[in-house]
Amino acid sequence: MTQAAGKTVLITGANAGIGKEAARQLALRDDTGRIYLACRNLGRAQAAKAELEAATGRPIFDIVVMDVSDPDSVRAALPVIDDRVDALIMNAGGSGGAAPLALTASGATRIFAVNVLGHVVLLDALLAEDRLTGVALYVGSEAARGIPKFRMQRPAFAATSADELATVIDGSYFEGRKPNPALAYGQAKYIAALWMAAMARQHPNQRFITMSPGNTSGTGTLRDQPLPLRLAAKYVMPALGLSHNVKTGAERMVDGVTNPTLQSGVFYASAADTITGPVTDQADIFPDLRNATFQDNANQAIHRFIPASPVVDSLDDLGV
Repeated sequence: MTQAAGKTVLITGANAGIGKEAARQLALRDDTGRIYLACRNLGRAQAAKAELEAATGRPIFDIVVMDVSDPDSVRAALPVIDDRVDALIMNAGGSGGAAPLALTASGATRIFAVNVLGHVVLLDALLAEDRLTGVALYVGSEAARGIPKFRMQRPAFAATSADELATVIDGSYFEGRKPNPALAYGQAKYIAALWMAAMARQHPNQRFITMSPGNTSGTGTLRDQPLPLRLAAKYVMPALGLSHNVKTGAERMVDGVTNPTLQSGVFYASAADTITGPVTDQADIFPDLRNATFQDNANQAIHRFIPASPVVDSLDDLGV
């Protein structure tokens, strides 16, 4: 397909849940010309593409097979993206499967790799090739600043140094501690939000937004969790106003890449003590997110787990 009229959007994890719904909503906008559906499973991606075309009446969807937990898979997919990217939505992620703290080939835990590492590789490559022309949005979570209602503690570190943050990425943080996948998830989202803020400072002519969809039911994020938790997420939380539907969650993502009033480098999510409703700057709740040193430390820690590639010859190319 040749370069499309209108904006080109790339969405990871686009075959289901928030990613798929964001693709649907964006396709209904006149200013969207092309949408790449980046998915790890070709069959599911093909099914999603057919459903989206039927729902929107627009044949503007292209499939990119990409597993964001594997940097090599991300790099192998890059040639398929033969267009500039006006909006990148880094949505793929989740709980990390049955063994979230198991190490991948990159030396990162699976929960960190699937939520963060592959997205860093993707964004680095698009920037290095000068193919990101608009906004990059990372799908964050209120877990990055803690969710007391769900007994998810706020990530806390002695110094928030690059060395200390690297222990989260390789799982050694939990040596001598009881493994806590929920905390590991919040830590991953925290480090990612810091990284996005660092990117915003390094690239002032582009926009880098972290946006939480809020607590959204029907996303599949909890598919590896015990049945009682999955049932509570599907039925109890919506009834109590503790979650909203996929359409509402995706609307936050669409607003993140289309609303020019949102500020680059900011992590937007629900107000303090809530996980739904209007979004606000999370640095007002958790000031660590505004610390430029912590942001740079997160960027440095992540790149320790990304081997050199032909796309990026050195960390100097990225300002690391």
